[in-house]
Amino acid sequence: MRKFPLVVMACAGVLMISACGEAENGSQPLGDGNADAEDTGLTVVASIDVYTDLVQGIAGDTVEVVPLVDSTAVDPHSYEATPQDRITVENADVIIANGGGYDSFITLLASAADKDEDVYQLIPGENEHSHEYGGTWENEHIWYDLERMSEFVLDFGEHLGEIAPENADYYTENAEALAAEIDELAERNAALDAEGHTYFATEALSGYLLDDAGFENTTPEEFLNAVEHGDDVSPRLYSDALDLAEEIDLLSYNPQTETQQSARIRDAASDSGAVVVEFTETIDEDAEGFIDWMDTNIDIVEEALQEMD
Repeated sequence: MRKFPLVVMACAGVLMISACGEAENGSQPLGDGNADAEDTGLTVVASIDVYTDLVQGIAGDTVEVVPLVDSTAVDPHSYEATPQDRITVENADVIIANGGGYDSFITLLASAADKDEDVYQLIPGENEHSHEYGGTWENEHIWYDLERMSEFVLDFGEHLGEIAPENADYYTENAEALAAEIDELAERNAALDAEGHTYFATEALSGYLLDDAGFENTTPEEFLNAVEHGDDVSPRLYSDALDLAEEIDLLSYNPQTETQQSARIRDAASDSGAVVVEFTETIDEDAEGFIDWMDTNIDIVEEALQEMD
């Protein structure tokens, strides 16, 4: 089993804006109920609701889960933490960060609260962006990588069992059941067999899901790097993107990070006959949890493929 390291970040400062709240109507444990469990009094805080939902599927009501960002109306990339977020992180027992520069606000808060050792970060290394494109780039939206989420669920179940050993069997049982559900989604997505179809993404969000379905990604990494780092896309890259948008089968669009440039690329793709599909950073309000949300995302991709045929 691959371990996701607890990464210590050397940061300082506290940011400001938006709101956090306890997760509601999230995933429930899928185990067979053979293992006993008791309330631990632990609080698990995560940058986005994706991770608190998965933790709820492992731990049920034995821990309190609190996401700092849980709305599709908020862009986590540019999120600025509130004073309430600072208090929430100070009182947390476990702090989950995505890493890769995606959610530096939560590791900054953890460092300010002297709680670096309580941070469970999925992408190792400094949780910050380099604004210079050095020829390599990594998609930080790893919750769209279903295989990786299956591994996370199993690993975090073990990690939580080490913190609360009285519930270790319960967490393992639920984590294994949840990972199996995610594995089924991954198999279904791979079976879509989108080989021969191309896509362009105005933001890298859905890349793992579409790549695993068999699509060819035509989006230049330099373009994605600029978007992820919050930089304006250069006139050259923007012009190239408009040209590519006229040649693709599918445009992957993220309404949470919409800009004038991305909207124009979307319109160019639509006018050229490409199928435009939307994906969100956080769990859709209509979804019952991560599993339901990803199942719906795969439905959307499947319907898009049918529209292309």
